[in-house]
Amino acid sequence: MHPVHRRARRAGRRVVRRVRLVRAGGLSAARWADRSLRAVRAALPEEGLRTRVAPPPDLPAQALGAVEAVLSRRGATCLQRCLVVQAWLAAHGRPHEIVVAASVADGFAAHAWLAGHDEDESAVYRELTRVPAP
Repeated sequence: MHPVHRRARRAGRRVVRRVRLVRAGGLSAARWADRSLRAVRAALPEEGLRTRVAPPPDLPAQALGAVEAVLSRRGATCLQRCLVVQAWLAAHGRPHEIVVAASVADGFAAHAWLAGHDEDESAVYRELTRVPAP
C-alpha cells in the first residue's frame, strides 16, 4: 500500500474512534474527569482521605475509558485516580473500596488501588487503611 493511502487510512480510523467516543458519552465523561481531578487535587491537602468527588452526570458506564484516559494524560497519582474512578464506579452501581498501602522494601513507597477493580498489589504493599465507597 502506498504511504499516502496508509496515512489517509490511519486518519480515517482516528475520526471513527473520535465519533465513537462522542456517541458513548466519552466527551462528557472526560470533561467530568478533568473537573473532578482538579477538585481532588485542590481538596486532598486539606481533607486527605475524606476527600469526596461529585458524582458524574448520567452517562453510560462504557465511558470509563475516557475517564481513565484523562486521568492518565493529566498525570493523576494513584490516589487521585482511585478517588475519581471510585466515584464513577459507585455511580454506576459498582462500589469499590480504595486500598491505601505502603512498602519499605527499597525505601518507602505508598500506593493506592481499588479493591476488586484494579490489580491486587498486596503482595508488594502492606495495607494501611481502606476508604469506603461513597
